[in-house]
Amino acid sequence: MTKQLLDGPGRTLECIHPKFMVDLVQGGDAMRHAPLASQQQQFRERLTQEIMAQTQLRQWAMGGMFNENAALRLGLAEKLAGMLDPGHLALTRMTQTLTTLSQQAQLRNQSPIGIIQQYETLSAHFRQRAAFKEKALSQRGLMVQAGEHSEQIFTRWRAGHYDGWSLAGRAYVVLEELRWGAFGDACRLAKADVSAMLKDDLQNRVANYLAQGINAAPATRHFYHQWLNTPSTPGIIDYKDMLGWLGDWCDGDRHPLCWSVTQSWQNVALGMPRLCSATRLAKAMVEEVFGDPI
Repeated sequence: MTKQLLDGPGRTLECIHPKFMVDLVQGGDAMRHAPLASQQQQFRERLTQEIMAQTQLRQWAMGGMFNENAALRLGLAEKLAGMLDPGHLALTRMTQTLTTLSQQAQLRNQSPIGIIQQYETLSAHFRQRAAFKEKALSQRGLMVQAGEHSEQIFTRWRAGHYDGWSLAGRAYVVLEELRWGAFGDACRLAKADVSAMLKDDLQNRVANYLAQGINAAPATRHFYHQWLNTPSTPGIIDYKDMLGWLGDWCDGDRHPLCWSVTQSWQNVALGMPRLCSATRLAKAMVEEVFGDPI
């Protein structure tokens, strides 16, 4: 099978697999504030097929997996988590979701015993893995790993790996890459002052890269469409759809900049400034992406 998404816009993205596993556990529409558009649903099914081909789990792949058979989705998430490292954020989110689902199922007293046991067993497994990973991360040094991860991702940005997206889209992809990896782990697990320092440094670095991309000073304001304009490249729809999937957690009211950047099939949010500098864009996007502790 041709992997146009994983070999195209996703060829260097490390956040795809952990987010995909979290989506499987949560269910397709759990984090969305509106039903999926048909194009987005088609994207998810394509991505599922490609990941199954990549991991040689094709027998698990079937249409509608996100919205049907919970046991199948959880089984697939467990399989993938055994083959790939989900990372601390994904393990924590999956644990929390499974715990909530188990509690809700027991309160309703309508779910089969088997699915409740699956929730509890998988939740305990992911919780244990998250605890081991947190200990290992602390022993290796959160700041050192955050610095290495940040340098790796910004080197990719500088090398043009994210050029298929708009300037703001590149910044968003970089933030997602950092959030799901060692940099995000440090922001969540380190002391508050250390976390704040990491985010401040990140804001400055993103602002400088954005400013370089538009050939202006970080404080110079530009019309928003200059930040959101997607370059005309082969596979442009795949790039837009990938960005939309990565940002499908955004809400137009609470995350107006990230929502405007990622959900290109919608009008920009009211909270998106019509004139915006690289500094303001970077600050707001870092706050929106790293604002929640989990």
